[in-house]
Amino acid sequence: MAIIQNRLLELLRDDLSNQIKGALINVDGTLRSYPIYKTIKNGFKVTKYIYLDDVQAQGRIQSAVLVDSEGNALAIKNMQVVKGDSGLLVAFEFSLEVKVV
Repeated sequence: MAIIQNRLLELLRDDLSNQIKGALINVDGTLRSYPIYKTIKNGFKVTKYIYLDDVQAQGRIQSAVLVDSEGNALAIKNMQVVKGDSGLLVAFEFSLEVKVV
């Protein structure tokens, strides 16, 4: 049986992180494009944050979608948040686990 080394998990984590190029936020049924605000890598986890400031995206936030450079959906988070005139931070956290079979 093979023993997975930490370096492989780090490479997989970094590749996952690098594939995510932006986000689409559904506000009142309209998709709006947002950049990734912040990325945090911690161990074998990566968290991507999208920040909607106090002026942008007022209304009902229905979903957030992480996309690659071609606009393909990579992860979807459904939500029902009413955003007023304060900021909103949306987080996607991924934790890697590899099993050898």
